[in-house]
Amino acid sequence: MRKINFLKVVMISAILFACGNAQAQTITLDLYNNTNPVDWRDSITGNSAAGIGGGYWKYTYDETKTSLQFGDFRLSREAGWGGTFWGGFTTGSNGDIRQFGIPCPTQPCDSVHGGSVPWIQNQWGVMAGGGLNSSLGTQRGLPYLIGYWNYYGDSQGTPSLKVSMADNHLFAPQEIYICNHPWPYWGNIYGDGFARPFREGDEFKLWIHAVKSDGSQDSIMHQLAIYDRSGFSQSPDWQNIPLTRFGNNVQYIYFTMYSTDADPQYGPNTAVYFCMDRLKVTKQGAAPSNAAIRQSKAAIAPKVIEVTDYFPKESYTGGEVVIYTTQGKEVTRINVNAGEKINLSNLSKGEYCLQHGHKVIPIRKK
Repeated sequence: MRKINFLKVVMISAILFACGNAQAQTITLDLYNNTNPVDWRDSITGNSAAGIGGGYWKYTYDETKTSLQFGDFRLSREAGWGGTFWGGFTTGSNGDIRQFGIPCPTQPCDSVHGGSVPWIQNQWGVMAGGGLNSSLGTQRGLPYLIGYWNYYGDSQGTPSLKVSMADNHLFAPQEIYICNHPWPYWGNIYGDGFARPFREGDEFKLWIHAVKSDGSQDSIMHQLAIYDRSGFSQSPDWQNIPLTRFGNNVQYIYFTMYSTDADPQYGPNTAVYFCMDRLKVTKQGAAPSNAAIRQSKAAIAPKVIEVTDYFPKESYTGGEVVIYTTQGKEVTRINVNAGEKINLSNLSKGEYCLQHGHKVIPIRKK
C-alpha cells in the first residue's frame, strides 16, 4: 500500500512539473515569424527588394497598421499625417551604415555635415551592418527592428515603443541585443538639422522599462554614446543586454531615450532611433487583469505645439523644413540658416505637421 501511494505521488509530481513547464516557455523574437505581411522596400525606388538592397517594411507609413506581430510578440507602432510620419517600431533589412548628412547650405555652420534631409529617405540602416543570425553573427540582408521614440506622444503618458505578448500573458525578460542606428551615430559626430556634434559632457542613453502586473516598474539603462574626459565613445556593434533583473510577471516592456542635446519643451535634438534584435523572454501562464489590459491599450494623444509667426526653437545647423497639413498635403518648404527660427508668418491659422530633420512636430498656428 505504501509503495502504491509513493508511485502515485511521483506520477502526480511529474504531471505538475510538465504542466508548469508548458506554461513557462522561453521564446526569442523571430522576425521571420510574422503575422502581419512583411515586405522590404527599396528606400529610393519603393520597389520590393527583400534582403540586400532592401529598405524597410512596406506598411511603415500605413495608418491602419497599429502594431507589428511576430509569433508571440506584439510591438507598438503608429503612423499619421497622411503617410508622412511613423513612430514606434518598424523593420529594416539593408544593413546600411552610410552617413547621409550633407553640408549646410549657408554659413555659419557648426559642422561640415549639418543638413539632414537625405536621412528621411535613408533611415533604415543599422551600424552593425545587418541583423543577427541564429549563431548571433551579423549578416547583411537579415531583418532587424528599428525603433523611433515619439517624444511628443510619450509626453502624454502612453509609450510609443512597447513590447508585450500578443495574447497579453505575463513574461520574464531574459536578454536583448541593441545597436546604434546610423542617423544618431553620425549625427553625434557631425550634427544634423537640430542636433549638434557631441562635446564633452554629452551622452545619449536608451532606457528599457518593465511594467509588472501589480503596476510596479523597474528600468535598465544602456549607454549609446558618451563624451567624457577620456574622449568620445559609441559602438557600431550589437550589444547584449541582460534583462533578468526585471524578474517575473512583467506585463510589458517599453523604451525611452535621453540626450543631453535636448530642449526642455521640444525634446531631444539627437535623432531618437535605435535598433534591436533577438529579444528573449520566458512566457508565463498568468495574464494581467482586464483593467490592466485596457490601460495598456490607451490611445496616444499627440502633443500639439502652439506657434505664432515663428517656431520658437532655433535650428542648430540649418537646412530644409517641410510643412504638411493634417492630411499629409505639403504646404511649403522653407530653408533656414543655422541659429535662426523657422518663419511661419505665411501660414494660415490651423493645425499642421512640421518636419525638420528627425523631428516631426504637430503644430497649431494661432
